[in-house]
Amino acid sequence: MENLDIDENNNINSKDEIVSHVEVSLRQLKKLMISYTNNKETISKADKLAYWLEDYSRLLSFEDDFNPNYLKSYHRGDVIKVNLGYNIGNEEGGLHYCIVIDRFNPKSSGIVTVIPLTSYKGKSLHYSSVFLGNEIYLNFKEKYDKLMLELSQKINSINVENSTQEEIKSALDNLAFAKKVNSEMSKMKKGSVALISQITTISKQKIYDPQKKSDVLSDLRISDKSLDLINEKIKKLYIK
Repeated sequence: MENLDIDENNNINSKDEIVSHVEVSLRQLKKLMISYTNNKETISKADKLAYWLEDYSRLLSFEDDFNPNYLKSYHRGDVIKVNLGYNIGNEEGGLHYCIVIDRFNPKSSGIVTVIPLTSYKGKSLHYSSVFLGNEIYLNFKEKYDKLMLELSQKINSINVENSTQEEIKSALDNLAFAKKVNSEMSKMKKGSVALISQITTISKQKIYDPQKKSDVLSDLRISDKSLDLINEKIKKLYIK
């Protein structure tokens, strides 16, 4: 018996029709990518689209095996880094810092609702945005300073002749982690802006960091005061 499938309009399609549809869509995609790469003004779009297609394919390949219970818990106000995908028009896309806004997000849930962040450009803000200042940067710096203090104490306590390889490796691992924190922290220096109008719900598969409690962005969150500002803006935009 021929394999059947139901499309978005509830029409029944045969396997041959589906294969034909796939081939047509791939030809259209190839045509688009070639047109992008042949134009110096759009060649960067080709690179971004190719990156997203590669990443999207990777996400789909382990979709059935994905289990959100293996991830850390996410709470309202947490700062996370996610891949928002390839953007259309004014949508935010690519890797972005976001704020979790769920009041309660079960660990077993495969989705989470977030508000994308962008760096402050020194210009007047869009009416739908909320300026968070340097709060995230300062919170990050506090975490970094604490790490460096602990690392300094650990290194000073190491006696090269008597220390084990495990102790030395642990110190080197901590140094590498501190460098990662510093790298992420430096991206927050100009201040952060919450793009309230771009609120979106994503699969937790798209979360790059933090996935576990020991990751760079773990325990990094905005204050209740900033959350109140976000709440008020949401009310003005969508409720009042």
